Amino acid sequence: MTSDNLFIGHNRVHLLETDSTNNYARTLLRDKLPIEGTVVTADKQTNGRGQRTNSWVTEPNMNLTCSYILRPAFLAAKDQFLLSAAVALAVFDLVSAEIEEGPVKIKWPNDILVGEKKIAGILIENSLRGSNLDNSIVGIGLNVNQTDFSAEINATSLKQILGSDSEIEVILSELNSKLEKRYLQLRQGQNQAILSQFNQNLFAFEEERMLKVNGDENQFIIRGVRPSGELQLQHQNGTNSLHQHHEIVWNLL
Repeated sequence: MTSDNLFIGHNRVHLLETDSTNNYARTLLRDKLPIEGTVVTADKQTNGRGQRTNSWVTEPNMNLTCSYILRPAFLAAKDQFLLSAAVALAVFDLVSAEIEEGPVKIKWPNDILVGEKKIAGILIENSLRGSNLDNSIVGIGLNVNQTDFSAEINATSLKQILGSDSEIEVILSELNSKLEKRYLQLRQGQNQAILSQFNQNLFAFEEERMLKVNGDENQFIIRGVRPSGELQLQHQNGTNSLHQHHEIVWNLL
């Protein structure tokens, strides 16, 4: 797999099976001191993880499951959401380039939806050194050729949308390129541009939605995501509040 990238994806560890590519990447960081941009891929992931304590269910050899090792020491710990936003934009860029139908949106904090169905998820695990980030493990799961999903996970795939198989190696190469582009944008300090583009492509941005917030269900207008990563909601009485992702339950079709 050739690439014009500077570093992301140049070093690859491919596994036939692992519990979680994020777990394997963490072991590499502990034992091997891998170069930045190393990507761990797996044909089969037996215990993939998503946000909160959710699992990421994937059929063997059907989807892209990978984890990148990054070293964003230039980023303050208080700004770590910007790394999440940059990664989400990279996956958004990839999915948008692959399909013509949509809409493709980023569901806060970092799922990728086509319509209201999930096609990709991201799990980032950061370690800190002082007031800055040290290492980050960026786990990405993208539904590529799988077509059978349980109803409760409300998912879709490239194959369901396109009607044909995609080459997972080609998809990985494209993801490497798009992730490097967004990561370099972040490294160059283009924080406001990243946050602005994240909000421009945010699912339900400036729309009124029924949400369950801290257990209470009401109508809110989605006013965007702050640099801290908190979602700003406007209440029916006109007041605004900021929320962490574990406080909100979405009602999707």
